[in-house]
Amino acid sequence: MRKAYSDETYVYIITSDIKSSFYNRSLKKYFPIGEAVSFLSGQTVAQNLVSRLFPVSPISEASLYPSASPSYMLGRVIDDMSDGDINPKNFGYDDFPSYVNTAKKQIGNNSAGVEKDFSLDFLLKYSLKKLEKEQKPEDNVRQEWTLFLDAMLNEYERRINHKVLTRDELKTLNDDSFSHAHNIMLISLHSETRFADISEISQLQGRIFALCDLKSELAQSICNIPKEILAEANLNIADLTKNPDLIDGNEAISSWVKEELSFAKKLYESLKQKIPKLDATAKAYLAFLMKGVEMGMKKASASF
Repeated sequence: MRKAYSDETYVYIITSDIKSSFYNRSLKKYFPIGEAVSFLSGQTVAQNLVSRLFPVSPISEASLYPSASPSYMLGRVIDDMSDGDINPKNFGYDDFPSYVNTAKKQIGNNSAGVEKDFSLDFLLKYSLKKLEKEQKPEDNVRQEWTLFLDAMLNEYERRINHKVLTRDELKTLNDDSFSHAHNIMLISLHSETRFADISEISQLQGRIFALCDLKSELAQSICNIPKEILAEANLNIADLTKNPDLIDGNEAISSWVKEELSFAKKLYESLKQKIPKLDATAKAYLAFLMKGVEMGMKKASASF
């Protein structure tokens, strides 16, 4: 009987449940982007009230952007599993590396054996199917997803192994973590723009979000302070995990924070200059991202 429902009905229910879990954690943080991508994919509760109650096709079957919400929600879950905010066991996986291994195999074998179900595997299968119809000849969404998974696995290993990275390594991590996710979303929104056109966004988001979450992530053994700065500050990850407040008043840390904020403002201004030249979809997408960055810059400035 369950198989009688359309793919879109399954995806709508999966993404709605994921979205609800995000909203329970932080309505302010997740609601704007969650509802925006859901609306574009025709997957808000209001748009699909009838299909939630009865076995009828949801409005998302007629959506112009069917992959936007599934791709975002899946990417968000993967990111949060890598950070330790979501337990992979909630989705039937022993740990995050097990999920990454399964997802990469699925990408390589064209989702062989993946049945219609309320699972991350089916959500990935659906997203790939839709994205491959929407991508341009020069795009490769399977490669984008694979590289995104690799980046998230690197994030996971950094946290688990308490790795402290150099400036250059952190820069690479930011580019890898954000670039493929942005390409996937830009493809899902039928934009002509790609990450290469707005490359400042990865360092801008990575650095600002790192400053905003500096102490909370240190408590999770995630260190976004470069190895060179920690050495100058005479601090180590073991002590900071136990007591993140050790960074308060440290001259080397304060100087580094000011440097990061200054550099972020330059990236922000550079990116603003590019917005008028982008297609309409990319303008709206980037404007949305920039709002989040602006809020982050204010928060980081106030915190330090």
